[in-house]
Amino acid sequence: MARSFEPRRPQLPHFCQRAPRHTLVTITNLRYLHRLVWLLLLFQISTVLLVLAGPVPPSPLPSQPGSTATHSPGPLMP
Repeated sequence: MARSFEPRRPQLPHFCQRAPRHTLVTITNLRYLHRLVWLLLLFQISTVLLVLAGPVPPSPLPSQPGSTATHSPGPLMP
């Protein structure tokens, strides 16, 4: 049993040896993706508008029945 002196070739990992998978993209999938992108864009714009609008002033507490306080709370905005 004679050994040959050929250099050993490196073996690729198993995931490199498999044949590549092909992905089929249909028009329906693209339409769903298009709708999702528009929905995300709408959400982003509404979030930006809420941030730009600023904080909402607190609402005054309703007066309790039977309370003796007759003065109103001052203005909410200075």
